[in-house]
Amino acid sequence: MDRFTPKDDLPIFVDLDQTLVRTDLAQELLVKNLGTPSRFLPTLGAMFKGRAALKHHLAQDAEFDAAALPYNPQVLAYLRAEAANGRKIYLATAAAAPVAEKIANHLEMFDAVFASDEGHNLKGKAKLEKIQEIAPDGFEYLGDAEADLPIWAEASRVGLVGVSSRTRAALGTEKPLSLDVETEVSKPSPVFRAMRPHQWAKNLLVLLPLLASHSYGDLVMVMQALLACALFGLISSSIYILNDLLDIEADRGHPTKCKRPFAAGTLLPVQGVAVSGLLMAIGLGAAGLVLGQGMVFVFLLYIVTTTLYSTVLKHHATIDVVVLTGLYTLRVFAGGAAIGIMVSTWLLTFSLFLFYSLALMKRHIELSRLQARGGQQSRGYWTTDLPAILSTGIGSGLVAILTLTLFINSEAATGVYVSPMTLWLIVPLMLFWVNRAWLWALRDKMQDDPVVFALKDRVSQVTMVLCIGLALLAKSVPVESVFQ
Repeated sequence: MDRFTPKDDLPIFVDLDQTLVRTDLAQELLVKNLGTPSRFLPTLGAMFKGRAALKHHLAQDAEFDAAALPYNPQVLAYLRAEAANGRKIYLATAAAAPVAEKIANHLEMFDAVFASDEGHNLKGKAKLEKIQEIAPDGFEYLGDAEADLPIWAEASRVGLVGVSSRTRAALGTEKPLSLDVETEVSKPSPVFRAMRPHQWAKNLLVLLPLLASHSYGDLVMVMQALLACALFGLISSSIYILNDLLDIEADRGHPTKCKRPFAAGTLLPVQGVAVSGLLMAIGLGAAGLVLGQGMVFVFLLYIVTTTLYSTVLKHHATIDVVVLTGLYTLRVFAGGAAIGIMVSTWLLTFSLFLFYSLALMKRHIELSRLQARGGQQSRGYWTTDLPAILSTGIGSGLVAILTLTLFINSEAATGVYVSPMTLWLIVPLMLFWVNRAWLWALRDKMQDDPVVFALKDRVSQVTMVLCIGLALLAKSVPVESVFQ
């Protein structure tokens, strides 16, 4: 196509979804409605009434921050420049009218808005008819999809935004081209980023029962534990994707989470749902085939609990951290299920109190940063709750260490370890680590998730290696005999 950019009075009609904004607002609103318990059934019913009715339903009481949307900067700059030259700019979209008007009111650059209503889906030929009614003497159209081909065929000039090679071929090269915005290819891919691979470190907790039971000499058990760890990564990634879909609006208002693929518009909600479903199917299928029904049950419990947490429970103070604690501990339980052993009550008790401390630490970090930005309330918590969260969190960490000391003096320890007294050296290491972690949290030197911090921080890694080394020493070397 020839580039054609004279300044004239040819009116410009621009599409909304994936053209003016990088995302698809109808898809976002659909996910949001299905993730809201009170709107789930009405939305499900609207899905059977056709696209126009569904869009109208989704637009009812639609709450989103138009200023935070991922606008396409090249399209926005082009439209503002042409508007300054006196050209008429129209928003012509298949999105619901309330949604389109909210965006138009924010941008304050459109001469008029044409959008879908309850009984009329303004897409393809229907949109073309509306455009020709307004501009019978010619127009310029900016779009992105195959559905725009009938409009481009009648346009005097065209603008292409993220258009696929297939659609470009169907369009041909006869039309003068005013704007051509290529799809940005980010590395790593948006799909991989949405899977949050940096969070996979949490799944190393699955290996704890293997280490605690000293079954690491059994190759079959080692392979089963490693497979469970990998499959937990797939299952957890599928849930992270769903979480991000439900948190798009909140993420756009966050200083760093706004860069996540769905919030930034580099990955569409429908793509996210497809990837999440695929990961979940692979995880459950492989678990059933290799690790047995017990592991499938654990994964299903994790999926149900995390879904409840994402949709309801995370908005209720205290309940949210209890559920987070349970989800961390479930990874430990999964490690036992994978290798066919029952996790000891000592390990479960230690894990519960330690993870409760870390879950409270996570909330303390979030609230402290909210307070620094001038906020007061988030997820059912107030910034005035910070002292209570701090004291309870540190106390829970100390109770976990107390559990460790009681285990060292128990018959369970003497039945497994040749030198239980060696385990006492782990206690000061744990005291050091828990207090250091809380100090780092108070000084805002820790990322959002303390569990990931614990598994990635160099000092934490050294502490962990020393603890494991001491446990192995206590298992095999009778240190007490040296002092006899």
